[in-house]
Amino acid sequence: MRIGLLLIILLGMFACVPPTEKNDLSVNIDLENEIHQSILVAKDKREVQTILTYLTSEDLTERHLAAEACASIPDESLLAPLLHILNNDPSDELRAIAAYSLGQQNNPSVQADLISSFQTQDTANYNTPVRGAILEALGKCGDQSVLDFIGAVSTFTNDTEHLLLGQARAIYRYGIRGMYSAAGTSTMINNVLDASRPAPTRLMSAQYLSRNGELDLDNSINQLVRTLNDEQNVDVKMALAGVLTRTGNLSALPSLLPMLSGSTDYRVKSNIIRQLGAYDYNLYRDTVLTLLGDASNDHVFNLTADLLKEKAPRQEEGYYLDLARTTASEIRKPKLLSIVLNSLPARFVNTRNARSNEIKVGLDGATNEYVQAEYIKTLALDPVNLPTIIEKGLNSTSIVVRTTAINSIPTLLKNERTTSVFIRPSAMARFRSSIASALTTVLQTGDPGSIAAIASVARDEGCGFKEEVGFNLALRSALRGLSLPQDYEAHKECLTTLGYLEDTTYQIDPPTYNHPVDYSLLTTLNDSSRAYIITTKGQIEISLDRHQAPGSVSNFIALSEDNFYDGKTIHRVVPNFVMQGGCPRGDGYGSLDYTIRSELGPSYYDDEGYVGMASAGADTEGTQWFITHSPTPHLDGRYTIFGKVTSGMDVVHTIQPGDIIQDVRILKY
Repeated sequence: MRIGLLLIILLGMFACVPPTEKNDLSVNIDLENEIHQSILVAKDKREVQTILTYLTSEDLTERHLAAEACASIPDESLLAPLLHILNNDPSDELRAIAAYSLGQQNNPSVQADLISSFQTQDTANYNTPVRGAILEALGKCGDQSVLDFIGAVSTFTNDTEHLLLGQARAIYRYGIRGMYSAAGTSTMINNVLDASRPAPTRLMSAQYLSRNGELDLDNSINQLVRTLNDEQNVDVKMALAGVLTRTGNLSALPSLLPMLSGSTDYRVKSNIIRQLGAYDYNLYRDTVLTLLGDASNDHVFNLTADLLKEKAPRQEEGYYLDLARTTASEIRKPKLLSIVLNSLPARFVNTRNARSNEIKVGLDGATNEYVQAEYIKTLALDPVNLPTIIEKGLNSTSIVVRTTAINSIPTLLKNERTTSVFIRPSAMARFRSSIASALTTVLQTGDPGSIAAIASVARDEGCGFKEEVGFNLALRSALRGLSLPQDYEAHKECLTTLGYLEDTTYQIDPPTYNHPVDYSLLTTLNDSSRAYIITTKGQIEISLDRHQAPGSVSNFIALSEDNFYDGKTIHRVVPNFVMQGGCPRGDGYGSLDYTIRSELGPSYYDDEGYVGMASAGADTEGTQWFITHSPTPHLDGRYTIFGKVTSGMDVVHTIQPGDIIQDVRILKY
């Protein structure tokens, strides 16, 4: 009953919007200040009692640091003091941080308090970041009834930009949690259609439509198409392109296909290509074929090859074979051959064997391990290639090739050719058992990265490893050989998979505090300090956010000054998402003998070029980092942001797996 009444009050207040005012209170964080350091150390150690002490400090900066720390520390005892700050602190900025941190707690018990706080905020300052932050927080912890009310609000105007953005973030957060309302979706559609809306609100709304495939957009297709054609904001345009392509609606195709040619931003093209499979192949065939011959963008080529691998018919096998044989690109050849092999039905035994032999010749001749890995992935499209995948993949001395072979096992077991060859269950069981035996041999090597990859694969429902008697024992034996905290990811994957195989759940605790922040490194920096990542493709300049993420920045500087990153590869690139590097193994499973903490303050992946810490869960970060290609709000509040590209995004957009980090230099002014 209380919730219902509060929501009615909330809606009533939405209809009246007085002008906004600003508060002159300021925060001054000094990393050389002993008290400021002690708060940050308490955040790092997850010392809740110390944080509680400073939440009630008379000093604004100390309260600020403590409230921001709460965003990274889920603990019920923090709720009451955060609510007190939200309702009583004289600083607008601090109240907004308190609201953000309350949302990060993901605790439904604060729903009523957040609504009440929204209602009691100073009505002379109605359009404030505080109210926007409260709406966002409700999106992280509120129930369906709150979503229905927030989504239905239609009285916000362009002059109430904080409320508009808070509403959009709330609806987006609900979507991330798998919760929707027709009114909320309508609000997000209207935000996108209205070009006069503030850009951050339109972007968040477009991202909501882009990430939630369950939404019914049929009645808005024509309006969205018109908006796409006229859109000037590339971030909104790329999100809309993906949305409209995914629908498979024929009325959108005449606008989408022309965008795949010419000078259209590759990120728009990427989002279109990813979803083109929703249409009949013949409708887009001629357009996408031209993309294979375009040497200007590897991202577009790779996505096009992936699309054609799934959709190209047998009759076109010769065309792609000619392209593969004549391409000058070593890395593109196996991708083109994957189209060839996958287009051939299982009954074409002789032709498939001939193509597989050609792929094996390419594998033998390749000297680059990332090219070898592509050949292994291609061979996994035919079960006849299992002996080669075991011999030259699972038994490879290259970590990159071995991990790729492991990750190709689901393709090998589940592709259409395999299931058509092994029609009888007994035949499939023997095939799977031979794979399980080979994976058991790899487990016995004790290599943590291989163990993590195998554990992840074995949890794939379609692979059938639950039926492999004794496989769980081999995995458990491998688990006993792991060392924490260095092998935390493998440890987590093993326990998760053992729970799956044994129909139980094992508790997986995050790493304990094990790596103090070196503040002496941070005190040598100022706001003008920069890091320069020098790669084989060019130089990337980034600013470092030492106040928001002191542990991550300190760690990055220490590794850079120890020349740790020199010679490491960019091991992962997802077109129009991220490039990722810093893995000492080169396959994404590498780490050192420590972990650092997640630092999840009120910062957002709302633009390209954010530098974030890769992780295997909360407080598991180490050496790996990524740079975003475009806005990625689904990462907000989950992955530490410790920097932003200030120059060199053109380099970021060209980098591919296997490109080398030659040096990382820290320039301290």
